[in-house]
Amino acid sequence: MDERLDYNKVKTYLESLASYCTEIDNFVGYNEQELHDKLNTKRGIQGKLLTIFKYEGVLNGNDQRTLAGRVIHFGIVQSISKADDYALESSTIADCERVGFKVLSRIYYDSKKPDSQWLYKNFDQNNVEFNEIRLKSSLGLVGMEFSLTLKTKQPLTIDVNDWSDIDSL
Repeated sequence: MDERLDYNKVKTYLESLASYCTEIDNFVGYNEQELHDKLNTKRGIQGKLLTIFKYEGVLNGNDQRTLAGRVIHFGIVQSISKADDYALESSTIADCERVGFKVLSRIYYDSKKPDSQWLYKNFDQNNVEFNEIRLKSSLGLVGMEFSLTLKTKQPLTIDVNDWSDIDSL
């Protein structure tokens, strides 16, 4: 079982959650251009979109065990047709918040399952933060951004085959 976490595992996992959730219609990984392209198609974004806004981390631990705290920022966003319809904007943000909590609930649920590999026992709801999103543009993109921290093992080991100047350890 590979417990190591990387960006692709997080992206694949969130993309699968987006496809399973009956209230999410689209997914975009951490790529501003991909989001821009999706927003600027003829139809634009229809319904709710789960997108990764940021993926970052920090190492901590000691000689015996190093942990990597991965901070994942994802958003549930939706386009609104009228940028000056503040009631619609507020209700859309509230609805995106509701759906975001469904995603967080699923992450929490999955983190309790022993077969969830890198996610198992690594989600702490005490680290979750969320903020509204109001991207003022002709696209009227609004919603809620969530951030969570996953702490997973990140061994700092060397494979001598990766280094031409090291013969053995």
